[in-house]
Amino acid sequence: MKRIIRKYGPPIFHCINDFGQGSLAALIPFFIANFGLNYYQSASIIFCNTVVASVAQPVLGYVADRWRVPWFIPVGFTVTLVSISAMALATSYEMILALSLLAGVGAALFHPEAALLVNRTQSHEIGNAMGRFAVGGSAGFALGPFIAGGVYVFGGQFLWVFTLIALLGVLLYLYAFMGEGEADTDDTDIADSADTGNRESRAKVLSTGTNDWVSFGKLFFVIASRSILFSVLAIFIPILYITVINGEAGASSLALTAYFTMGAVLTYMGGALSDRLGFLKTVRLGYLIFLPSVLVFIFVPNIWGFFGAMIPMAFGVFSQYGPITVLGQKYLAKNAGFASGITLGLGITLGGLVAPYVGHLADIYDVQTALMTLIPVGVIGLLMSFWLKEPK
Repeated sequence: MKRIIRKYGPPIFHCINDFGQGSLAALIPFFIANFGLNYYQSASIIFCNTVVASVAQPVLGYVADRWRVPWFIPVGFTVTLVSISAMALATSYEMILALSLLAGVGAALFHPEAALLVNRTQSHEIGNAMGRFAVGGSAGFALGPFIAGGVYVFGGQFLWVFTLIALLGVLLYLYAFMGEGEADTDDTDIADSADTGNRESRAKVLSTGTNDWVSFGKLFFVIASRSILFSVLAIFIPILYITVINGEAGASSLALTAYFTMGAVLTYMGGALSDRLGFLKTVRLGYLIFLPSVLVFIFVPNIWGFFGAMIPMAFGVFSQYGPITVLGQKYLAKNAGFASGITLGLGITLGGLVAPYVGHLADIYDVQTALMTLIPVGVIGLLMSFWLKEPK
């Protein structure tokens, strides 16, 4: 039983952590209604959540490369979810901003060390394991809005359910990974591959790996482009549903859940597709599909265009997640923790830094015009992906 939890624990913890990240975007209409916020102020909530994570995650990734800090995992997702729960007590916009920032600290703690946990415990199947880990995060983003939607029925006090989820996650972590040297052994590897020579060979590959900082620098532009697409859409899907499609505020969180549910499936598909096409070809295909579909999504103002275009648009955003993560680790073979801090952490949060400016455009013009900024962002990501070469 414990070995099964060790195998599936990292994606479960990723799901738990990203409950909080996903729910925050779904709560934006709730905050608008209760605090009278404009679009710029609403997007600034996401900005506060992501600005600290964007700065801290690469640093914490470096720390995870140098020292063993497994406690970052339960502390990280606990801080994230308890901060979301505490928003039930918020009496001002400033308190929401502070709690959003604190949730970002939790996410920054979680991602680098969690990715290294996958490497340490499942090195014999790192491709599949990292794919499961990425799907766990996408599932969290899908379930977060669904759970957060309870505030539209039961009120703000419903948010305390996130603290209960965090507690269950901590208990699961303590059962599976504490007290038996979780960071030092690859249990499933020992069970499935008793050949010591294979393990020594893997260790040799890790010790002789090289860092290709030039390629990783180019990849960063691809990461940033995807992050902006991810974050801006997460914020504005419920807003577009209310303002353009004329949907109800309570149902807007379900629209976001539908988007992230597609994302969980398409993240897995992207990983499988990259095994056939290659990592970079999968990334390029994602951008090529995204660009026309987002135009339909924005400018076909009915429910059929909204959800019909959402499927290929979600493929464009989510299919890149796994391939980008693997590319980062291959380009920085000696600093997997730092690379994970960028690809898994910063790759999600960085776009939140841009979101307030898109919100400001929506205040000046309208939501549809503001979302047109996603077109040049997608073009930049596509062009930069053609500048990269598959790692050796």
